[in-house]
Amino acid sequence: MISIKNLSKTFEPVQALREVSFAVAQGELCGLLGPNGAGKSTLFKILMGFLAPDSGDVQLAGRQIIFGETAYKRAVGYAPEAPALYDYLTGSEFLHFIAAAKGVAPEAREPQIQHWLTFFDLTDKAVELIKSYSQGMRRKISLAAALLGAPPILLLDEATNGLDPESSFRFKQYLREFCATGGTVLFSSHLIETVEHLCDRIVILHQGRVRREMPRAEWQDLRQRGSSLEQEFITLVKT
Repeated sequence: MISIKNLSKTFEPVQALREVSFAVAQGELCGLLGPNGAGKSTLFKILMGFLAPDSGDVQLAGRQIIFGETAYKRAVGYAPEAPALYDYLTGSEFLHFIAAAKGVAPEAREPQIQHWLTFFDLTDKAVELIKSYSQGMRRKISLAAALLGAPPILLLDEATNGLDPESSFRFKQYLREFCATGGTVLFSSHLIETVEHLCDRIVILHQGRVRREMPRAEWQDLRQRGSSLEQEFITLVKT
């Protein structure tokens, strides 16, 4: 569902991505790990068409993406690390705007919006301006917007930052169920424990390069040998 081949991007004098290649299969929950500056957010922005790569190509749902295209974005739910919201809309108005932009049928918009407002405990706050929202509420409304329209691919950049424990737990449960029914997720986090318990496989980025790909069985084996994914990660980024 997600195929990234030889992707490179430079912001002079820094090369943010260097020949990055990996794929995420349908039904897979893939974690993207890396220290600050590893290139994770740059990668997400290229996938969403906010940045043009210097070279390489991307396929989403079997379709090669060309910079400047927009139609494919209806098949993708994206929650950025720093949510871009309209502060002078209410939560409900914002979600109606996003649903319309995604092409959700008018008769389906209100039921979907109410579902995600309830899921994220935002029903009572839906008539308030987003300007008044806490960091956690802003994260929730961003995730609700990403999930509208039932996109088959989710790109989640530090998506659980700022969530309260109950909402984080419920959302991670949803992601497992989403993938079990054929959804595809690329999920980045600075929290190794979150990725370790949630994901099927991880890709470790460092200095713009893919340093390692690991399936769940591999980091479970590390634990049995007295090591851990955290130790392995630290070793890789220090090498």
